[in-house]
Amino acid sequence: MKYTTEKLLERLQDNLYSERAAMRIYWSQVDRVKDPDIALLLRSIASTEAHHAALLADRIRALGGEPQGDMPYEEKEIMALVEEMRTDEDLLRLNIVLEDMAVNSYRQDAMASPDAETAQVLEKIMVDEAEHSQRFLQALFQLRERHKDEEGDALAVFTVAMEKGIKRLARPWLEMFMSGVIGALHVTFGAVAMAAAAGAVGGDTNHGAAFLVGALFFPIGFVLLKLSQSELFTENFLIPVIPVIDGKEHPGLLAKLWGLTLLGNLLGAVIFAFVVYLGGKGVLGSLPSGYLLSLAHHKLSRPFMETLMSAVFAGAIITTMTWLVLATRSDVAKLMAIWSCIFVMAVGSFTHVVVSTSEVLLGKVYGAQVTLGLWFSRLFLPASLGNLLGGMFLIALLHYLQVLHARKERSLYRRRREAALEKAIKEKLRL
Repeated sequence: MKYTTEKLLERLQDNLYSERAAMRIYWSQVDRVKDPDIALLLRSIASTEAHHAALLADRIRALGGEPQGDMPYEEKEIMALVEEMRTDEDLLRLNIVLEDMAVNSYRQDAMASPDAETAQVLEKIMVDEAEHSQRFLQALFQLRERHKDEEGDALAVFTVAMEKGIKRLARPWLEMFMSGVIGALHVTFGAVAMAAAAGAVGGDTNHGAAFLVGALFFPIGFVLLKLSQSELFTENFLIPVIPVIDGKEHPGLLAKLWGLTLLGNLLGAVIFAFVVYLGGKGVLGSLPSGYLLSLAHHKLSRPFMETLMSAVFAGAIITTMTWLVLATRSDVAKLMAIWSCIFVMAVGSFTHVVVSTSEVLLGKVYGAQVTLGLWFSRLFLPASLGNLLGGMFLIALLHYLQVLHARKERSLYRRRREAALEKAIKEKLRL
């Protein structure tokens, strides 16, 4: 529903109060922070907030209003929160929350604005506020990186996983679902690359050289997956699990993420195979066909327990890859971690529920005898269960226990600080 002009002027005035307050709040933090880089960041963002205030004041005048003075109550409450923050890390956390709240507020106002020019101004400010949040988040990560020798590498990775997990669980359902669809398409490209490379050598899954060459090319799909920020069902056994088992998020959110991602993955696999079916067997060239057919037969002929245990290893290696990517800052090291882990999965014939489903569907296009019941009983059921067991209990839970017992007191301190911050913001701010 669009605002009336009076309501729009009221919202612009509220935003003007907030921008002026934000400018002074960030300037007040400059002398409080110990890190000089964070002080520079605060000066830069404070200047941007002053510019936002000027833009809002101009729009108020353009709509026939008159910019008013400040709202001391709101600023006083935020200043009280600033005084409670004892470390640079706490201040950055507070600022991230404030900027995220501002983004949501400006998004709502821009959508409801009856004036197109005002909507453009609000959208520009919203983009700036989102950038501020990212800059504060990056500063938080850099601060932790500089202090990681004190905290320990495992705790540093755990902390990053916590931040990312909370954000991942908070996404809209459609974003979760479509990320899963795209993720399945990406890893299926890797399966096609594997089959084409193996086919070029000339052999099926029983041919050693073809099998090894194919395994070397298979990680291409996961490189695409990581670079595009799409995701697989099995990737969500670590990052979003951490805030749930640590008590910060509800298990229902995790179940929702798993369900939507898995459904998206399966739909993506079906879409890829259907496009190949429409184009005919030659759409992927002549090299992959024989290997994909052999691969489908292999995946569906394994006993239930063999597939289950194979899937346990697949879940473990995928979750290990996720941990390693979080643990390293170098792009080259991330690439090596992805390639190494996925090569191990391929050369070990570990069963990944999404990738194997894509391979079986492509095999069906090339003539493999596949039924829904056979796929469900021989592949989907044992593979999804095994992936979950391997990712959750062999890797994610053990890493959690590692961190919990290594830095228990520090972890408890951080939980108290974050809980106190969230509670204070909810009680004192109504932005």
